[in-house]
Amino acid sequence: MNILLIDDHVSFCEGLIAALAGVRSDYNLDFESDAELIPQALLQPNPYDLYILDLMMPGMGGLELVRYLNQHENETPLMVMSSVQDSAVIRQLFQLGVIGYLPKAYGVHQIIDAIEECRQGDLHVPASLLPDLALDDEPPSIVADDEYRGPGVTTLTRRQIEILSLMDRGFSNQEIADALYVSKDTVKTHISRLFRLFDVNNRVNCLRAAKQGTFSLKS
Repeated sequence: MNILLIDDHVSFCEGLIAALAGVRSDYNLDFESDAELIPQALLQPNPYDLYILDLMMPGMGGLELVRYLNQHENETPLMVMSSVQDSAVIRQLFQLGVIGYLPKAYGVHQIIDAIEECRQGDLHVPASLLPDLALDDEPPSIVADDEYRGPGVTTLTRRQIEILSLMDRGFSNQEIADALYVSKDTVKTHISRLFRLFDVNNRVNCLRAAKQGTFSLKS
């Protein structure tokens, strides 16, 4: 997977690339720190599968860059990594089509979990931000051929089906995280989205709603 980091802090980019490459040898990472040159560079043919950009950059900031790329029919998925915690700004990013938000406080494994989550067709929203975002009109998840559909629910991804199955077997959040090789925060994010999807506030009602629908739980 070819990833381009867009951040004006060179030392941060170099450190993050070293950390990610130390865990995932299949990630090929580069960075661009000159915000004024970024727009044209991104519009040229390039090998990148994912852009991860900062919000607070000199010249063209993150929001402006996302809008610029949208106007020029960018097809490369975008994630944002920032220390900004303003829910209105983060909500706007998702409305603009960003597929994930990564707090700069994330550890390397949380970043990898989020990237892999988005590669599977889901959005990544930190569990701590979900209550403030209320993304009821969020853009739909990227739909894969093996996603499940049914009346009353937009989509359930393969990972959501897996988590529902483990919940049905009585697994705790940590046990689910261990079984799926993801972080506990990632599991919390998925479960929070399932609660909103089924309009419930606890696991029992979530499982009941899923079983009453047309979705079969994966064993």
